[in-house]
Amino acid sequence: MAPSTALTIRTSGVAVDTDLRDHIRLRLGWRLGKFALRIKRVTVRFEDVNGPRGGRDVSCKIKVVISSLASVVVSEVAGDAREAFDRLDGRVERVVRGEIQRARERGHLDRIRPSAKVAGRGDTNEEAAPAAPSPRNFTQRPRKATVALEASARARPSRKSTRGSANRAKHASKLARREQRRNASPKARRSRARRKR
Repeated sequence: MAPSTALTIRTSGVAVDTDLRDHIRLRLGWRLGKFALRIKRVTVRFEDVNGPRGGRDVSCKIKVVISSLASVVVSEVAGDAREAFDRLDGRVERVVRGEIQRARERGHLDRIRPSAKVAGRGDTNEEAAPAAPSPRNFTQRPRKATVALEASARARPSRKSTRGSANRAKHASKLARREQRRNASPKARRSRARRKR
């Protein structure tokens, strides 16, 4: 993760030593560093769920707050804190990647262009450079469109521009559309014309 990303480790009834804290920072930095420009903060919470009874009683919950999207939460229960975290670090990367990809596909997120300082070009601090994603990942792709052929040089529009657009939003429910089709059918129009006479 980028040095500016806040990472908080909280515990409740579980001892987390310095080695485990360093392990958590290293693993999450490696897993989530590619999404650092999207992530506001990460919270790792350990909790003893069974108390003195023992067994698989350490719960690890990782919450990732992503800007402009809902927070991502993954959890796991294991025998100790390190095992619980190690089972989660790969899963949290997959969930965050999936959330960001779905948001991009729906048009809710645009690609972020890194500033010169974040990309390491204007920064003298060498530690900040590896955390920033590569600039090649930020090429802007043109938006897909199935229309916009009206400014054609030909007199008649092409068949593609007159076809029903794949991007057209379908308003109302299936039931409402079915009712509209039924009311607009020739049989329905004839019966309305008979009633008017």
